[in-house]
Amino acid sequence: MNKIDISTLLASLIHESKNTVGNVMFQLQSFKTSFSSTNNDLSEITRIEGELKRLNDQWVEYLYLYKLASDGYDLQCETWQVDEFLDDQIFVLNQSAVDKNITLQYQCEQELLATFDEKILTSVISTGFYNALRFAKNSIVFKGEAKGDFVVLSIEDDGPGFFSEELSEEDEFLSNYNTSLGLYFAELCAQAHTNKGLSGYIEKSTSTDLGGASLKIYLPK
Repeated sequence: MNKIDISTLLASLIHESKNTVGNVMFQLQSFKTSFSSTNNDLSEITRIEGELKRLNDQWVEYLYLYKLASDGYDLQCETWQVDEFLDDQIFVLNQSAVDKNITLQYQCEQELLATFDEKILTSVISTGFYNALRFAKNSIVFKGEAKGDFVVLSIEDDGPGFFSEELSEEDEFLSNYNTSLGLYFAELCAQAHTNKGLSGYIEKSTSTDLGGASLKIYLPK
């Protein structure tokens, strides 16, 4: 019997699971139309829909992670207007923030351009957003700015922050459990972006504006 490539098998199973979740999300969206806006069950359905969306995004992340780790993904880099890119992310993710009474917005330097793989950076932003959403109290902000030879995309929140003493034991476990793979994925994605001898990287810090966590993705210009 030939040796089974377990990583490829798992990637295939994840792909099938992602498709199943996508079908359930489509059916749930159709089901929602039968409810009035005042129906109390609608908010619960919306919450479930949001969790499915997060799960679907995680499956996408894992598939990218597999391809990146196995050198099976070639970046498709183009030059993007950063404020338009961040605005697109807000449009897709805002409903999940609204469902938790969190304000989601972006700040970006005018006319800022960056060269990156749009699909993979969208997945990184989504990963950072859902982690921030778990801990944010009132606000999450996406930022875009130029710093030296890099363009920096940030996800910031007003929660307790990375490794804060304010985290309960349960929150500490959830923070470590949910961010370790996500941060590894973000790091690989950033490192895959290279230009003029420079490679991208990520940085965990504290948000100077909101006081919570700040995840920065550095992309070489």
